[in-house]
Amino acid sequence: NYEQIVKAHQDNPSEGKDQVSDQVKFNVFQGIMDSLFESFNASISVTSFQELSACVFSWIEEHCKPHTLRDIVMGVLHQVKSQLY
Repeated sequence: NYEQIVKAHQDNPSEGKDQVSDQVKFNVFQGIMDSLFESFNASISVTSFQELSACVFSWIEEHCKPHTLRDIVMGVLHQVKSQLY
């Protein structure tokens, strides 16, 4: 939990010196959002509000499952890592 993370950080103040830059964090965030938007855009129909609502809920159920999100995040992290090194 959060308290344990804080305590571990306080016990190892030198840990974290090689912090990730804001640009890298943004690149990770952007990659995740781009991937989600692509699937969202391909799945959503806006013929009517009722259809839009149904499509959004269907998309969330399909594309926002923990294992799906994990796969997206892992793919983005691998991509960003390969760009850094």
